[in-house]
Amino acid sequence: MSDTLESHLVHERRNRPDGPSPVDLVSVQSQLAYGYAGNSAAVPVLRMLGVRVAEVPTTLLSNTPFYPTLRGRVLPSDWLAELLQGLDERGVTARAPLLVSGYFGSVANGEAFAAWLERNHAAGTAPRYLLDPVIGDTHTGAYVEPGLEAVFAQRLVPLAWMVTPNAFELERLSGQPALLEADALAAARALLARGPQWVLAHSVVGEGDGLVTLLVGHEGAWRLQSPRLDVDVAGTGDVLTALLATFLLRGQAPARAAERALAGVHAALESTLAQGWEELDVQAAPAAALAEGAARFPAVAL
Repeated sequence: MSDTLESHLVHERRNRPDGPSPVDLVSVQSQLAYGYAGNSAAVPVLRMLGVRVAEVPTTLLSNTPFYPTLRGRVLPSDWLAELLQGLDERGVTARAPLLVSGYFGSVANGEAFAAWLERNHAAGTAPRYLLDPVIGDTHTGAYVEPGLEAVFAQRLVPLAWMVTPNAFELERLSGQPALLEADALAAARALLARGPQWVLAHSVVGEGDGLVTLLVGHEGAWRLQSPRLDVDVAGTGDVLTALLATFLLRGQAPARAAERALAGVHAALESTLAQGWEELDVQAAPAAALAEGAARFPAVAL
């Protein structure tokens, strides 16, 4: 920030309590003016569920790239670095129990984030880290700069407590096949060997026309099966990770958190289809995720 701008913005406030504001989760992702992806999908869900979130944008875009036009831009990496530094200066990084990252928009932003996280790990101030390695999907291929995959694989995966790739991203990170269940299970275990405690692999091809989500840890693995819906909208992975983070923050076991997260995402997709909307109905996710009783998509131990 320039000295001129800083002198204009920084000022004293009277009668302000000095107790730090609680933050449950720091979310570093893209931001949209219209539609639901990145923080624009995750943060509404988190806040509807009572999570106090500090949102850090990596992009400021008009919409997702699935439309004929796209306005706005990826944030310069020095802007992202300054925003993250500002969280350090407010003590947020050290006291937030959970950190989520998603779409970075550029290799430079991925590197700036990795450098910040590495510094906080060295200082013992890094939150527990959920890495959503946004790279691409089976029907789109990769949609990030090629160098970003190396940032994920070499710098961020070893620092993550949990990684939440889709099957395509799991292939790219592990360097081995992962579209089918048996392959995805082996690929997830290959990632575990590089540092994380958990891998949640979603959009894996199941039997018939179904999808499989695999939760894989050092002590066991679970399969969740769900039907494939004929709808292709952005934000589903972002909502899945947000819901997962919410229930982990509430102290639920990863398998139960995965059950709730998958139920919420599926309900959002069903509502999107029923409404005929071009964007994901994120507001349908929390109620379904909170539903008590038997899990809609139970986690079955393998």
